[in-house]
Amino acid sequence: MKKRVLIIENDQDIRLIVDYILQEQGFETLSIPEPQELWDLLSFRAHVILLDEFVNSQPGHRLCRKMKNIPELAAIPVIILSTANDIELIAKECEANDYIRKPFDIELMVDKVVRVVNHQPLPSGTLDE
Repeated sequence: MKKRVLIIENDQDIRLIVDYILQEQGFETLSIPEPQELWDLLSFRAHVILLDEFVNSQPGHRLCRKMKNIPELAAIPVIILSTANDIELIAKECEANDYIRKPFDIELMVDKVVRVVNHQPLPSGTLDE
């Protein structure tokens, strides 16, 4: 069974590139600009969520906090994507499992997704649960 990655990214170009790269790595993906309702995320049954910090209607960290307060979504690891200088602090405050600073190295992104999906420890310098 393929591992599933939900990509929430408002920039269509980045969304399509990340989607393509992860599919090439063997993941099943669903990419959306932003969820209409958080409950809609449950049907995909993601193993990890890549969440842009700058989503159209609200900051990604607010979405992350909301997800972490819904028992059915709380167990799904979240990786925040952002250009924000304080992304490490943002990710920690919203209880994200990790973060990726934009622009990002493709191999680093894939490595973080694989590690989170496989429940492997993250290297030092990243967030711990």
